[in-house]
Amino acid sequence: LRGDGSTRFGGANKYGYFPSFAFKWRLSDESFVPELFSDLSLRVGYGVTGNQQIPHNVYTDRQRFSNASINGPADNVNNGSLSPVSFSNPNLKWEQTAQSNLGLDFALFDSKIRGSLDFYNKSTTNLLALVYAAQPASNPFVYKNLPATITNKGVELVLEGNPINGQDFRWTLGGNVSYNKNLVSNLHTFYNTGEINGQGLSGAYCERIADGQPLYAFFVREFAGYNAAGIAQYAGGDVQKFVGKGPLPKWNLGINNTFVYKNLDFNFFFSGQMGQYVYSNTANAYFTAGSLANGRNTTKDVPTTTEDKLNAPDVSTRFLYNASFLRLQNLTLGYNWKVKSTAITNLRFTITGQNLFVITKYPFQDPEVSINKQQTLGREIAGIPNAGIDYTTYPRARTFSFGIAATF
Repeated sequence: LRGDGSTRFGGANKYGYFPSFAFKWRLSDESFVPELFSDLSLRVGYGVTGNQQIPHNVYTDRQRFSNASINGPADNVNNGSLSPVSFSNPNLKWEQTAQSNLGLDFALFDSKIRGSLDFYNKSTTNLLALVYAAQPASNPFVYKNLPATITNKGVELVLEGNPINGQDFRWTLGGNVSYNKNLVSNLHTFYNTGEINGQGLSGAYCERIADGQPLYAFFVREFAGYNAAGIAQYAGGDVQKFVGKGPLPKWNLGINNTFVYKNLDFNFFFSGQMGQYVYSNTANAYFTAGSLANGRNTTKDVPTTTEDKLNAPDVSTRFLYNASFLRLQNLTLGYNWKVKSTAITNLRFTITGQNLFVITKYPFQDPEVSINKQQTLGREIAGIPNAGIDYTTYPRARTFSFGIAATF
């Protein structure tokens, strides 16, 4: 049981108490488990953690003193005065995240095949947020705990094995795959976020946080092509709505291979994400017939579309793209040279490449992208985060490096 105190909270809420426990049963020590299991263990765990990542002294009423000044011909002195900064909230308390986990560890055939299977449920409550006061008000804002719950449920499988384990040649193969479902609940309002910039896009947004939806769910018009005049048509009318797509991946994947032949070793690692979408603010702002008509650069497909140059670049699924990908994240070739020297016992040479290629349907530079596009848009919460928006983003580099390591 962990007790944490923080002066960022007032009243009786300065301290938060966070319990945790874990239980493991080594089933492979029991007589009823087949001998092919060199290890079989069942794990159960539960824990609560706290978050206090807010500024200092925001739970109390605060005022700021302005300096005195001299006006006019230096014969009129204005004394300083107090002005309000924030409302008090003595009930402000710790944000809490509770996670339960059920896991199974296993090893087969003298640990030639190893792995684990985990089921988890993670919930965050008492969300800390900056809330603007309805104007006019004596103070501009107050920090509050939002009565909402963010839940992540999922399963993860990790496997590792040695298909070949000889004296001169060894091959180690490992990988992991996980599925995650995210959901917002107990939220009795909604918050817009994901600001979209560009000509004719003042006040536009593409995401909404709402009850019964995953975080940052895309809230856009459903594009249904152009009419005979080249004007965009939308299924269900010219209204924004949830379209069943979001920026958070449902599946995460990793594959790692290591080959060793005597003093030579070779390793490569693939990473991937599936089920997520990216909204291209870049395409929305620039790659339209109207943008081309105004003399801006566009992609080569824009001049061949039937879109009219007067068509409004509304926020819609027209600019929403499947961002699933598989990336060769890292590749390393190494050689260990046993040096016959009294000063140096070993030299290791490595050649490494990172981000060598990406397999994806995303048509632009990089599907693994998200920039800060926070927005309030008439709601009272400030700085609502977002995810999965691409806007003139600089792509990650493809990197090659050569290294030498010496053991003395």
